Amino acid sequence: MSKEILYGVNPVRQALQAQRREFFCLVTRRGKVSPRLRELVDLAKAKKVRIKELDPQALTKLSGSEQHQGVLLECGPLPSLDLYDLIEPGPETSLILALDQIEDPQNLGALVRSAAFLGAKGIVHLAHKAAPLSPAASKASAGALESFPLALVGNLAHDLARLREEGYFIYGADAGKGSQPYCNQVRQDKLVLVMGNEGRGLRELTAKRCDALVHIPGQPGTESLNVSNAAAILLAHFGMVAGGGGSQKGPSHKA
Repeated sequence: MSKEILYGVNPVRQALQAQRREFFCLVTRRGKVSPRLRELVDLAKAKKVRIKELDPQALTKLSGSEQHQGVLLECGPLPSLDLYDLIEPGPETSLILALDQIEDPQNLGALVRSAAFLGAKGIVHLAHKAAPLSPAASKASAGALESFPLALVGNLAHDLARLREEGYFIYGADAGKGSQPYCNQVRQDKLVLVMGNEGRGLRELTAKRCDALVHIPGQPGTESLNVSNAAAILLAHFGMVAGGGGSQKGPSHKA
């Protein structure tokens, strides 16, 4: 099995607690450790994970990052879910975030963190032509990637159609023709929110699979929001509704 080097206090803690990966070795910086690192050492010992110490420079070289915070976890790759693992059993109300070719691991991590914090049920992410479930993405998610439900799919348009068959209404974030301000769109039952690529936005076929397109109105002449910031605003709005906080229904499914 291939090995990955997870780094940072929160990702390592979340990984050890979630136990979704295979663990090989916990590596901490040599010398006196902080209470946070001591907690990780104790957690690793309880799970019978081998522990060793290295100098900070060696940790940086091994992780490829200076943001290791004095701890690494040598582990197996993070497993993903199948789409049906994510949607079954389906609650009466839920919100799923779908990502259409998100390529930046920092954005992927930020999207996972927002989805977890704002009450989404899970994320649908492409297995190819998209950011991998890497240690960098886990660090950017503050460790949320280690436990948050995420399904990897090969054909997003096909799987959006499957979600519609399961009763999900699909909103696509797109500022093109026919898009409506997000604040005018409210729905209480099952929702999928689709966010597009950082530069290209939603692909044409993906947009066609959406029941409605929405955008966040901004000041004229200003740059559009980063995809992770935009998703956080939309998740906060639609997530509250999906959880039962709204009082209006959005448009019905397309025929």
